[in-house]
Amino acid sequence: MIWTCAISLFSVRVAYGLVPACQWKSAVSKCKSVLPPLAECPPPVFSSQVQAEGADEGCITFVLHEEDHTLGNSLRYLVMKNPDIEFCGYSITHPSESKINFRIQTRGGVPAVEPFRKGLNDLTDVCQHVLNTFQARVKDFKGQSEAMD
Repeated sequence: MIWTCAISLFSVRVAYGLVPACQWKSAVSKCKSVLPPLAECPPPVFSSQVQAEGADEGCITFVLHEEDHTLGNSLRYLVMKNPDIEFCGYSITHPSESKINFRIQTRGGVPAVEPFRKGLNDLTDVCQHVLNTFQARVKDFKGQSEAMD
């Protein structure tokens, strides 16, 4: 699940221009070198931003395609840590669709895009930390196994 979260998060970051699209190929090759051979890295999915009629910049619903609770709940948790957030939630439109409506409402005229970007960046940092810790422990374990042989 961590691998799916990291790759899906990366595709969302590419879609919103937070990471250059040219880095996608590098990320896929890294993914394939770490994951079991049967795992496939998804192509980048471009998300769309939807703003309701008459709403201000502080109240936006983002539509994230090809995503599920893995990204939705993690991102919601991190966005809610921001004190400028009045409301943050997500819903899955239908069980047969892989689409999330992710709603952010802010206080004090803060544009909702900023906490969304900060949440994506924070989630990337968390996923990277988990990945680095996991790889370090695997390396330690392999070192101990080789020492015992």
